[in-house]
Amino acid sequence: MRRPLVGGPSTVLTSLALAGVLIGLLSACAGVPTEGPIVQGPAVAAGGQDQFIRVIARPPEIGMSPEEIVRGFQEATASPDAGYTIARQFLAPTVAAAWDPSIGVLVGDNAGLTYSRHDQVVVAEGGLSGSIDGSGQYTAAVPGARLVSSYGVVKFAGEWRISSLPPGLVLGPGDIDRGFRTFNLYYFTRDFEVLVPAPVVVPLSGSGLATQLVRDLLAGPTEWLAPAVRTAFPEGTALALDSVPIVEGVADVALTPEILTADDATRQALSAQLVWTLRQLPEISAVRLRVNGQPVPVAGAIAPQPVESWARFDPNALSDSALAYADSRKGLIAIGLEGALSAVGRSKPGLLQHAISLDSTRLAGLSGDRKSVWTADLIPGAIATRRYTGLSLSRPSWDRSGGLWVVDRGRGLVLITDTTKVLVPVTGLPEGVADKDIVAVAVARDGTRMALLLRRGTLVEPMIARVERSADDVKVAAPRRIDSIVTEAVDLAWLDAGTLVVLGTSGASALEVLQFDTGTSRVRRSGSIEGSVTIAAAPGRAVLIGTVKNLYRSSGSSWSILAAGSNPVYPG
Repeated sequence: MRRPLVGGPSTVLTSLALAGVLIGLLSACAGVPTEGPIVQGPAVAAGGQDQFIRVIARPPEIGMSPEEIVRGFQEATASPDAGYTIARQFLAPTVAAAWDPSIGVLVGDNAGLTYSRHDQVVVAEGGLSGSIDGSGQYTAAVPGARLVSSYGVVKFAGEWRISSLPPGLVLGPGDIDRGFRTFNLYYFTRDFEVLVPAPVVVPLSGSGLATQLVRDLLAGPTEWLAPAVRTAFPEGTALALDSVPIVEGVADVALTPEILTADDATRQALSAQLVWTLRQLPEISAVRLRVNGQPVPVAGAIAPQPVESWARFDPNALSDSALAYADSRKGLIAIGLEGALSAVGRSKPGLLQHAISLDSTRLAGLSGDRKSVWTADLIPGAIATRRYTGLSLSRPSWDRSGGLWVVDRGRGLVLITDTTKVLVPVTGLPEGVADKDIVAVAVARDGTRMALLLRRGTLVEPMIARVERSADDVKVAAPRRIDSIVTEAVDLAWLDAGTLVVLGTSGASALEVLQFDTGTSRVRRSGSIEGSVTIAAAPGRAVLIGTVKNLYRSSGSSWSILAAGSNPVYPG
């Protein structure tokens, strides 16, 4: 397990519903200096295209007011170089020595903070978009969340300095974009069949990124994901050297001897975790594994291991021939990779709102009255079998084990297997929300997480829950918001193992297609077609949306009509 978040806030948080403990201090969106150089750093994101600009911190000036000291401190925290040396100059000496910026981050919204002084206390107040805990896990705030923080100030050597503050940081969205990146640590499904991404937000400072990612990977999955995944590294495995050097594209990972106890299958699995985690850094082309200076043999792998290794554990794997499907007046139709259409035909009885199994061999669908779900082979004229009857059903979603999930609206989440059908309660729902308020479900293709639409009052909001599997039991737990901006969601789908697309609105905006990288505050927006009601997505495929009459395919930033039809879907 990763280290827990420690310490506690002296911040007063109002209207806040965040999972876990929120800690940190509040900051205005830290600004870029108006004088002095702005240094552009190297590319660090996957693909090497994402560059960042580093903020140069400015030290306190003589005669600054308490409000200016607090604001200056917050701006200086946007520059993490050399252990926040400049930022600590705004603190009283004993406070500077005790302040721990690594505890976590509160992420403000784009409006920034306002400041007011009350005797020897400066109060900063603003909106909250989310938090990053000490393990790098991002948690989105609920829309409209507010935060208020108080900073004690005192005269020291004739100048105002901060005498009390909560631990950690608060940064604006621009500060996060400049100084942090989101990477995936890779763990395994409980059966060690498929890798699962665990996103963490990493500061671009301190040790090298390769070193930091391996260290975080060995620390184990984040607290939220841990019950749904496993790691292949034997307990106690650590870096033997506190560095992962990269020489001519090869990352040299020296580990402690615990991994020598692992059998061949376990060494393959832990190698896959390392390779998939480090392949996100564009300067790495291969990974070498050593213990006591000697290469570690891994059955079936060459040394060093190329970053293309271990494709069989790909969490996004779909066959090259996997197609999209949709409803039409003539029954089910298939949509080719370039948008070509072909008829599959009607099953018997005819069904609506189809779902296609991950191996594209089976279909599921709803009866015309949406009260029963049926399954059949994915062949023309297939004879369908009724599997479940309820009140009002959502479109089904297949998991990689062949289980079929559907929401029986007004009752809850139902799992249908070849031998059972069971109502699966969701534990940890937000206050005021019950299983009867779930309206839709989409299971991630790796099977460890599911996206849910939950009705809260008059609005429908998207969340992600984890799926915990044991030998004879499946649990769904700990749903959490994926963002702080969606106020009404119509439909959602998994684009890949770490990305959701949501058809929804934020505030008074028109209906949009919103693309979220889970575990980060970043969102990409594009317009949608008026009257859109469903959305479909898959790795390497065009996003599809459907109105009640027509199907549309994404084409860059626009949409092109495909055909008459509705309810597009990719396998899953």
